[in-house]
Amino acid sequence: MRYMPISRVEEGMALGQDIYDGEGTLLLGKHLILNDEYIRNLVSLGFPGIYIDDEFSEDLIIPQVIRPEVKREALKKVHDLFLDNPTLPMEQQNLQKVVMDVMEDVLNNGDVMCNMLDVKTYDDYTYFHSVNVAVVSAMIGAACNMNQTELNILTTAAMLHDVGKRFVDKEILCAQRELTEEEHEMIKQHPKLGYEFLKDNFQFSNHVYTAVLQHHEWYNGGGYPQQKSGTEISIYARIIKLVDVYDALTSKVPYHEAVSPSEAVEYIMANAGAEFDPELVNIFMRKISVYPVGCEVELSDGRTAVVMENYRDFILRPKVKVIPDGEIIDLKSDEAARCLTILELLM
Repeated sequence: MRYMPISRVEEGMALGQDIYDGEGTLLLGKHLILNDEYIRNLVSLGFPGIYIDDEFSEDLIIPQVIRPEVKREALKKVHDLFLDNPTLPMEQQNLQKVVMDVMEDVLNNGDVMCNMLDVKTYDDYTYFHSVNVAVVSAMIGAACNMNQTELNILTTAAMLHDVGKRFVDKEILCAQRELTEEEHEMIKQHPKLGYEFLKDNFQFSNHVYTAVLQHHEWYNGGGYPQQKSGTEISIYARIIKLVDVYDALTSKVPYHEAVSPSEAVEYIMANAGAEFDPELVNIFMRKISVYPVGCEVELSDGRTAVVMENYRDFILRPKVKVIPDGEIIDLKSDEAARCLTILELLM
C-alpha cells in the first residue's frame, strides 16, 4: 500500500484502505477498483490523496496506531457532539468508551510511530482533526509515562478540545477568504465556549475542562484566552496545543493548503520555547514520521522512491524503495548512500 496524491489517481487503481466521512460512514471500501466517477467524487469532496494497493507496494505494511473501527466510532461520537441537541448523558458514556478504546490501542502499539497521512475531506475537517489530536496526544502522554487516569483525562480533553466551535458560525469557520478582525475574535472564543459547554453539561474531571480552555495558550504567554505561560498551563493543554498545530498545518482546509510533515516539524522545532513546551517537542519528534511510510520522496540524485521504514532516532534517514526498479536503499545504514538525502516529500 502506498499514498497517491489525488491528482495522480487513475481509473483501475485499487483502494488501499476504507474511506469514511466525518460521521464515520463508509464511503468507499478497501480493495475497490476505482473508476472515473469515484475519482471525481473524491476530488469534489476535497480528498488531497488516498492510499492504493499495487504490485510495486504490495510488500509495504503501514502500522496503524489505532484500529480502523475504533477511528470510525470516534468520528461518530465527535460528530454527534457537534449536533444542536445531542443526548448529553448518553454521549458522555459513549465517548468514554471510545476514549478507552483509543488508549488501549495506543498502549498496545507503544513503539509505533505516527506514519500515515490522514485521508479526510476538508468539509469534515473538525471531526477528523479532533480524533487525530486525541490519538497523537495519547501517544505523547504514554511516552511521558502518564498513568491510566492521566491518559484518560488527556485523551478525553484532546477529543473535545474544539467542541466550542459548535457555537461559531460555520460560514466563518469554513470561509475561503481572509477573516475580519471581528471574525477572528469570534473564533478565538471557542476555547472558552467549549469549556463552559462541557462544564455545564458533563461530569468530566476539572482537568478536562481546563485543558480545553487552555489549548491555545503559548508557552511564552503569548496565547489566549488567559495569557498563561510555562507550567502555569496544564500539561494536558500543552500537549494538545502541540498536536493541534501539527495536525492543522498538515491538513488541507478551505483557507489553506496542507504543508508536508517535514515542514510542520520545522515550524514546531523553530517555535519550541515560544509557542510550545520544548521538552514536549523533543518527545513529539520521536513519535512523528517526517516521511511517512508509503509516501513518495524525491532523492538528491533526482530519483523518486517510496518510503518503506522509518527509524525513531534517524527521522531524516528512512529506508526507501526506488521507483521503478525497486532498488532498496537504507539511508541510515548503507555506506554507499551516505551522500544521498531526501529533498522533499511528494504530496
